[in-house]
Amino acid sequence: MPGALKPQPNGNQNKPRDIDIVLLHDATGSQQPYINAARKTAREYVDKIAKAAARSQGGSTRYRVVAFRDHREQGDAWIVHDSNPFVTDGAALEKQLNNIVASGGGDGPEAQIDAFDAVLRSSWRDPVQKIVLLFTDSPPHGIGEPGDRIPASHPDALTAQSILDSYMNSDIQLIVFGCIPEIRNYKKAEEFYLKFTKKTAGVYLTLDRSANAAVLSRGVVGSVLHASDSLRLADTYGAWIMDASDHGHDALVDALHSKLTADGEECHEVVCTEHGGHDIQYHLAPVSRARVDTIVGKTLAYKEMIKSDPVLNAIFG
Repeated sequence: MPGALKPQPNGNQNKPRDIDIVLLHDATGSQQPYINAARKTAREYVDKIAKAAARSQGGSTRYRVVAFRDHREQGDAWIVHDSNPFVTDGAALEKQLNNIVASGGGDGPEAQIDAFDAVLRSSWRDPVQKIVLLFTDSPPHGIGEPGDRIPASHPDALTAQSILDSYMNSDIQLIVFGCIPEIRNYKKAEEFYLKFTKKTAGVYLTLDRSANAAVLSRGVVGSVLHASDSLRLADTYGAWIMDASDHGHDALVDALHSKLTADGEECHEVVCTEHGGHDIQYHLAPVSRARVDTIVGKTLAYKEMIKSDPVLNAIFG
């Protein structure tokens, strides 16, 4: 029988933490209003994230824009545009967003899986907190959306599951902004994104076409701070969670949440409301059990991936 649970930080909880952020924009025809809003507020949210990150954990923050449309079979001239480098200031990020023009798009589902794959090859720093923000109003090809036709040029090995596994293995946290009402015209879209964000300890939010740029800005800032806090806690307590995994998921959550609560730990929460006017707000609050549950679940799932993968097991096992 395992002994008493005493969560132990890894001793690096106060080290500066850098953040690399990829803004993954759907660039099909319906997305221009959201691209315009992101462009309009880029300097503002870069400044707010930098100030908040400096207060909480130091380090620097970099950004790059990746855009996607659909496969050439659907009439698009390109699938993924991923040549932008990481930049550190809002003016440079705004310039990258200025180069996106929404056009095309084919049969509903788009090339999100190809774009997710391109993001994996970003020039991430090491170590760094990796955060991806997806803005879209459609599902990807290949998740079982009624009427979907997977383009012939799409690689067979590049699946939604393989991408999810890669994101978990690379410790990338995904945040999705689902553009409503369009995304709700699909049967599988929100279900897929909710699962993906849950597995990576991210968050799913909605954006209304009528929402102003300030709402998008708060969504970006709040979700990045939310993700950064979760990554910080996972980094601080991940080794303990894996070492104490024999106690079981619920016992680990109870013990870690109790310790964080006793320590007065606070994290950023981001809240999206759709009734009475669409809005997104964020605030600091005592760490929630739900957040700890997600962190523990992600860490234990990663341990299972290590055990089942001969290469990972040889390195980390």
